[in-house]
Amino acid sequence: MNIKAIICDWAGTTVDFGCMAPVKVFVDVFAQQGVEVSLEEARKPMGLAKKSHIEALLADSAIAARWKAKFGKAPEASDADFLYGLLEPQLAKTVISHNDIIPGTLELQQWCRANGVKFGSTTGYVSSMMDNIVDAVAAKGFTPDCIVSSDAVPAGRPAPFMVYENMKRMNVWPASKMVKLGDTAADMGEGVNAGLWTIGFTLSGNEAGLTRDEYERLTPTEKATISARAAAKLKAAGAHYVCDGIWDVIPILEEINSKI
Repeated sequence: MNIKAIICDWAGTTVDFGCMAPVKVFVDVFAQQGVEVSLEEARKPMGLAKKSHIEALLADSAIAARWKAKFGKAPEASDADFLYGLLEPQLAKTVISHNDIIPGTLELQQWCRANGVKFGSTTGYVSSMMDNIVDAVAAKGFTPDCIVSSDAVPAGRPAPFMVYENMKRMNVWPASKMVKLGDTAADMGEGVNAGLWTIGFTLSGNEAGLTRDEYERLTPTEKATISARAAAKLKAAGAHYVCDGIWDVIPILEEINSKI
């Protein structure tokens, strides 16, 4: 086995089909201030550390205009701090009810262990959010070898530091023999900046924004259309490969293994 490690994202990649927990809380936090943010707008910066996500939303021209109309001034750094202070405890509670394991995750975990491949992970969540989900998914069998939250490093995605921290904690290298899996452009950026192979998921996570039930009701034509749109964004962000979800990833890993 030439692949030394897999580094997975969490929401939208391994758990929480459709990446539903964070997007709802972002919308709600802004709504509490009387500023409308659509689901589509809230998803655009997904994958970033959550504080950076809020800053990106406030920097969006349309959202900034609504903020100014409400408060009479453009958003400031202090506003991002205030919103994040509201978001962190709300999201820490919300993730508890979004701990479904995406089909294929446990099969990939088994494949890694059968082949001597380390199975690490990174997330845009901070430790207080992850504390509420790690035990719940462990009870269902999902126990990655390493979990690095965005508050454990100097900067979250697309910076490579969470991947580097995985490498250090799991004592695995080189990056050229590792693979990053994720469902956002920020995930792809993280993998590319760390020097990893990257695989983007088009239908299980943020780019499609579908619950598992909504996904399963799609016709083949609808799936193809949504997947193609998501694939274009992920490839533009650096994905070497794309597929619908983690349930399709093992054949791609075997291809990467042969190329290495």
